[in-house]
Amino acid sequence: MPTSVIIRDESTGLGREDHVFTLQVPSESITVRELIRERVYQEVDDYNRVLRDRSQAPKYHGLVQPDASEVELNTASKPKQVRQLNWKKQFDIAIDAYERNQFILLVGDQQTTSLDQTIKLTPSTEVVFLRLVMLVGG
Repeated sequence: MPTSVIIRDESTGLGREDHVFTLQVPSESITVRELIRERVYQEVDDYNRVLRDRSQAPKYHGLVQPDASEVELNTASKPKQVRQLNWKKQFDIAIDAYERNQFILLVGDQQTTSLDQTIKLTPSTEVVFLRLVMLVGG
């Protein structure tokens, strides 16, 4: 049975919420990998849908940002054709970021430990994607 969960993006560098939204997931029991896939798929689908309806690329609010070449193509002063994002490519980038500890995933008050960890979700479950910002200096 599908479940809606609250997704909250936070960052150690900003000290504030970046983005809060509700995500529909296909089941109450899901792996971390599947949750990331659902999130990335929905973000990219929403972005691409808005893109089709506008002449310019909207700002992308996603777990991971498109690579520099896609950003350049979609933000040139007058792009000939704005390209849609590929959700599979964004998913691969997000999985790599999770594995390299660029963000951690908190479900309720518990930190996830692996992509294959199964988590239980309810409508009252809050999921936090916490981006870790590296310190500069020695």
